[in-house]
Amino acid sequence: MKSTINRRTFLRRSLAASVASTGIHRLSFASDSAAASGRDLLVTMFLRGGCDGLGVLAPVDDPHYIAARNAELRLSDKGPHTGLQVNQAYAGHDWRLHPSAAPLHELYSHGDLALIHACGLKNATRSHFDAQDMMERGISDQKNLGTATGWLTRLLDSLPDSGLLPGLSAAGTLPVSFLGSARAAAITSLQDFNYYGNERQMKVLRAMHAQGDPLTGNGARLLQVMADVTKRLAKKADGGVADYVPAQGVKYPEHDFSNELKTIAQLAKMEVGLQIAAVDYGDWDTHTGQSDRMTDLVQNLAGPLRAFYQDVSGTNQRVTIVVMSEFGRRVKANESGGTDHGHGNLMMVLGHGIKGGRCLGSWPGLANDQLDEHTDLAITTDYRQVLAEVLQSRMRGADMAKVFPGFTMGKTLGVV
Repeated sequence: MKSTINRRTFLRRSLAASVASTGIHRLSFASDSAAASGRDLLVTMFLRGGCDGLGVLAPVDDPHYIAARNAELRLSDKGPHTGLQVNQAYAGHDWRLHPSAAPLHELYSHGDLALIHACGLKNATRSHFDAQDMMERGISDQKNLGTATGWLTRLLDSLPDSGLLPGLSAAGTLPVSFLGSARAAAITSLQDFNYYGNERQMKVLRAMHAQGDPLTGNGARLLQVMADVTKRLAKKADGGVADYVPAQGVKYPEHDFSNELKTIAQLAKMEVGLQIAAVDYGDWDTHTGQSDRMTDLVQNLAGPLRAFYQDVSGTNQRVTIVVMSEFGRRVKANESGGTDHGHGNLMMVLGHGIKGGRCLGSWPGLANDQLDEHTDLAITTDYRQVLAEVLQSRMRGADMAKVFPGFTMGKTLGVV
């Protein structure tokens, strides 16, 4: 079939390969037998903007919670904001999930989802940039912001080579958690992988990237990854990439977050050695109009997450999903119909073999003398405690001292 690619498009795509390749320093190309070895897959979901954990899971009968927020901004046991009752929760209160979290409630009830409240970065920063940067580097102190790599990079480097594509960011760029990664790539969609034209044009691109230019020196490796992955993609009659077909009975909601999760699911099923995937879901900075925004945010998290979990449950890999955010939000609502930057927050862990159907960790309470600086939900569980327990059980060979330098694990939560 004759290619219709023109000179301008060819040059644009050449430059795209050069720029994209700067995030890939080297890639391991192990055998297919290594890729299909059944290694666990860790998926991290970062809710950027500071998710209101008390708007997702709350003690609806706590008088301090009721006093801090008007009816529009809190969950309740009756009325239009009636939450979904959660069993095996923290003692002393009626705990409920946001009504839009029905898919998460279902997973919790089935015992696959664990909820850990009052988690986070034990640092008083309320800066999105600083909090995200520290958590993605796997540290807790701003003086260590110079840490040269992300925690997912160090994790991946401590694991055996597993195939073509061990690490993935389902976005246009690698996040800080993959900072300095030599074994990860950023891929938004596999539908665009027939991007570089015919074999003659590919040869020209390989020759250009082989010239050793600092900008394009890694381009040849990226092209090789793309070529190998492309060979595995199902094709349409016209040679284009076929639409992804999820597992039988799985239907993803129409949302951008679903599209990113489909990319991860598709690569997991292709057995390219995927061990770690990172995905973002943003816009959780709810200073204003929080009631309606939380309804949409929670719905567009819960539905795609359940679909993704159902989709990948039948793969050769055991999949563990960790959901986190840089910090929670103030207990008390502001005057603009929202909540401001806070401290303690909710983490979620989902997977077969997770000790789900329970709320884990210690609940500090919402009375004034129980709050951090008399303002925010206190943190009783370091975010790294949750991650470390998952890694120790699920990621064979992970070295916690390297992944989370300077961190000492506390009392086991029993996540896995």
